[in-house]
Amino acid sequence: MRNPPERYLQTLRDHFTTAPDWFDTRSGSEKRGRPIATGAALTTYLHGHETAFQRWFRFKEAFSPEFVAAAIGSLGYRPQHVIDPFGGSGTSAITSQLLSIDATTVEVNPFLADVIKAKVSPLTAEKLRSAAADFHAQLLNTPTDFTSLEHWPPTFIESNEKDRWIFPRDVAGRLAQYLSCIESIQDADVQRFFRVVLGAVLVDCSNVYVNGKGRRYRSAWKLKQPTIAKLDEYFGRQFNTSFEDVLRFEGRPRSRVTVVNGDSRAALQQVQEPADLIVFSPPYPNSFDYTDIYNVELWVLGYFGCAADNTRLRNETLRSHVQIRRGYEGPIGKSSTLSRTLKALDEQRHSLWDKNIPEMVGAYFRDLELVLEQSKRLLANDGRVMIVVGDSRYANTRIEVAIVLAELARSMGFGRVATKEVRQMRASAQQGGSYQLAESIVELSL
Repeated sequence: MRNPPERYLQTLRDHFTTAPDWFDTRSGSEKRGRPIATGAALTTYLHGHETAFQRWFRFKEAFSPEFVAAAIGSLGYRPQHVIDPFGGSGTSAITSQLLSIDATTVEVNPFLADVIKAKVSPLTAEKLRSAAADFHAQLLNTPTDFTSLEHWPPTFIESNEKDRWIFPRDVAGRLAQYLSCIESIQDADVQRFFRVVLGAVLVDCSNVYVNGKGRRYRSAWKLKQPTIAKLDEYFGRQFNTSFEDVLRFEGRPRSRVTVVNGDSRAALQQVQEPADLIVFSPPYPNSFDYTDIYNVELWVLGYFGCAADNTRLRNETLRSHVQIRRGYEGPIGKSSTLSRTLKALDEQRHSLWDKNIPEMVGAYFRDLELVLEQSKRLLANDGRVMIVVGDSRYANTRIEVAIVLAELARSMGFGRVATKEVRQMRASAQQGGSYQLAESIVELSL
């Protein structure tokens, strides 16, 4: 669903394919409880690189603004507060802000939390123009200090003793200059903006790429290594792209948007304001450690200073993977589907690539149960919870996430529980690669 930036402002009706009824002052419609429009084009935003704010950082999977707007519009009334426990690209936060609605977003990844904060912060074009001029002048006179990069993992910088490296030594030195100049910016919002811009080009200016299997080296990478000129060009291009959105959206509504960098299982307990809509998409139980996707940004930009920081972040993520060992208690509520699934996985344990997968699946649903418990506490009487989830498969056992969540939600007292499949996802190559895993929306109300 394409929505080019040049048609994204004008009025809020131009932001979204379908604006909520209550926003269109020419309509007298005040219908309540309408079903949400669904579809893969809404829940999987394949063209986000063309849309304002979405193009600040490339996300493989993210909500579209239309999906969040449709979820808000389905309430049938103007909400006061929207919560997203898994902030990701920040679409829920920026869409709520554009609709002049207060929002709270929780994001465990500190870099992604900064991406969201940068999008919703009160930046001005004048402030960024001045900062850009100062930054360029300072960059010309900043010495290269490799000691500032000593905390990076050994494979990040080229040396004669290594067979592989992510950045050539001269590019790493240029990054040290960039980081020094960014660190010297006094205004926190402006500093964050520059850091996010640099983060958006790091992988493109490296010897690696990121896909669904994690980080991989590019084909013939030793013959096609990035250069300082490429880094400077990409940084300048990305700065201009993000600056364009700041300039165009200077007059947007300034509702209160709170971004919490933390573990949603615990962070939601600190939120006290009721929500009319709680909308999110948690990590899927596919045993992929999502922190690996952002490993380069987290290390280069200084969010990680040592290996313990990496381990801490992994421990704060949902138990959707087995890359680290944690406690694996199952959910408290009842789900006959989950019970059958865990039994089937246990019977096939000998054929699983990791013996802890059955326990991981149970713990994954306990984590989501914790989020649902807080969602139920925070949900307004006439509000809704909308969750986009995806199935996974181990051996011959399918993890039917939407069905299990629906059963757990009924067990904990949600009055209305509905599920709707929106698309079929392709399974892994080990499972044949065919379209056989459902992505669904789970809708809950009191």
